[in-house]
Amino acid sequence: MSTNLVFISGVLSKHHLRYTPKGTPVLEVTLVGKRAVGNEHIFSRADLTFYGKMAEHWANYLVDGEAYQAMGRLVYESWEADGQKGSRLRIVGEDLFKLENADVRQEEQGPVLYGAENRVILSGGLTTDPEIRQTPRKTLVARASLGFSSWDATARQAKSHYVELEAWREQAAQFSSLKKGSPLLLEGALKTEVWEDPESKTKRYKRVVEVQRVTPLARIRPAERAQEVPERPTKSKRKTKAA
Repeated sequence: MSTNLVFISGVLSKHHLRYTPKGTPVLEVTLVGKRAVGNEHIFSRADLTFYGKMAEHWANYLVDGEAYQAMGRLVYESWEADGQKGSRLRIVGEDLFKLENADVRQEEQGPVLYGAENRVILSGGLTTDPEIRQTPRKTLVARASLGFSSWDATARQAKSHYVELEAWREQAAQFSSLKKGSPLLLEGALKTEVWEDPESKTKRYKRVVEVQRVTPLARIRPAERAQEVPERPTKSKRKTKAA
């Protein structure tokens, strides 16, 4: 299985508990904050979904306006309805903590957590060759897609996920030597792109991972693995006399 970790913190702006037709508790949580990037603070909003009895338990204690730390994973979903294909990237939460002594500041849109965490750690393989271009200001930008798998306990099978990547400057330059199928480990932040559909005139949303660090990996072949990993010595068998 691949690495798939998400760490998100922020002020709880809203939460809602509901139940599926089968009675499974589902807790929807929205955290807002500002993370430091250089000398600036960039606003971030994260919508997370928690499942099970713990979600039902947390719903009784969550307080809007308080700061929380969430941990979870990314889940890719796709569907087709009325001949139209759609997909989305969700954050499924797995743990939740209240933050003590958090730097919560009141702003025009409400309380916001400063120094909020927005971190994603993933490993997988590129599903396409990276697209690299320069902005009008000659800034290097790379776009790519990462594929990875994780274990789905409900379905009892491995499930494939896909995440779009965006890298800038030095990180973008590292993608120039990569190609489709290249395995890598990366760390970044979740970013939501918003645009207007030219036909329906409605807003569309898409989550991407802005890469902050990328480490190319190399797969170990069986022959190489045998050379690098010494064989575990076997214990000699000794005969014991019957009492």
